Amino acid sequence: MKVKKMDTIEYSTRDTEIISKIKTISEEAKPEDCYTCLKCTNGCPAAKLFEEFAPHKIQVAAHMGFIDELINSGILWYCFTCYTCQTRCPQKTSPVQTIMSLTNIAVSWGISPPKIYPEMIKTISEEGAILKPREVSTIDFDFLSRDDLDLPERGIKNPTQFKEALKVVGLNEILALKESEVQK
Repeated sequence: MKVKKMDTIEYSTRDTEIISKIKTISEEAKPEDCYTCLKCTNGCPAAKLFEEFAPHKIQVAAHMGFIDELINSGILWYCFTCYTCQTRCPQKTSPVQTIMSLTNIAVSWGISPPKIYPEMIKTISEEGAILKPREVSTIDFDFLSRDDLDLPERGIKNPTQFKEALKVVGLNEILALKESEVQK
């Protein structure tokens, strides 16, 4: 999916009810309290991979009421929902909750998540991470596993508790998406 940059936005097109819409979904989301210290963006793994993804900018745009631009840009789907931004925020504005609220609004508007999204969620539910563990190569082209490197076992420590937590955030609904319901 190609992400559109949010270049020029007309101030007159803003949705002034956005904060109440976001707070209806999550009381933890407080984009109006963000003072753009950048702690969220500086710690965000998605921001490191996707130059155009910046949780602090999403907070400001949400506070300003630019819901259409945020949702139609496609940028919200880049969030890994790792909660790093929430733990780093000195104002407790919870950018992740704002982003999740906006993706919920997007889905309610009939906007589908990208095709890769359900696949990523499935891998997270099975492995506890987006990527499966893989072997690494030395400079001599010897392939080593986690065991070879004496790394701790990776995986889900308490599968039952983990599955329950994923249910709370809507895992079953995401995995139930049909091919026709996701973007190509």
